[in-house]
Amino acid sequence: MADGTGSAAPSRIGPVRFLAGVELKRAHVEDIVARVSRRLAVPCHLDPAPWACTPVHLSGRDQVDADLLLASLDGPVEPGSIRVGLTGLDLGLPIFTYVFGRAHRGGHAAVVSLARLSPERYGFPPDPDLAARRAVAEIMHELGHVAGLGHCDDFNCIMHFSPNVESIDVRGMTFCRACADALPRNLLAEQHA
Repeated sequence: MADGTGSAAPSRIGPVRFLAGVELKRAHVEDIVARVSRRLAVPCHLDPAPWACTPVHLSGRDQVDADLLLASLDGPVEPGSIRVGLTGLDLGLPIFTYVFGRAHRGGHAAVVSLARLSPERYGFPPDPDLAARRAVAEIMHELGHVAGLGHCDDFNCIMHFSPNVESIDVRGMTFCRACADALPRNLLAEQHA
């Protein structure tokens, strides 16, 4: 989910630097980063140190303010570089019950929560592959926002808004032609089904 603010879309995107919250299993994060890396033409790096963020909870809710967590990723970066914070904390906004992720259009950072992506959260048996696919989909969605894209009307496009986990599963895992054409040319390795 993007907030609609931010600068114009960057013409090139540089390396993507992943930061993982201390609450996440390292092997799970490494798998997700490897999957994203296969979809991108730019280098992806996972910071060796855990992400030392200070989450701020929303008033009266057991959720972390997604905008404040995203703001914690702001700061000087090399030109074109992107920071993606991965967390196991449940994210929300004052006007939304929950969000899977957050990014500023044309910005240089994104945050994605894995809290609502695992099947066991919904009473199903664990399925690490499904949880990782959902995480990759949300990361690619937020990277689309960072690259300047808004939400897409095409139900099969990864940029289509997903209000719940079921819609993540049925929405496509690729950018529609219009969204792919609007991305910086150096971002995608290739379209994946």
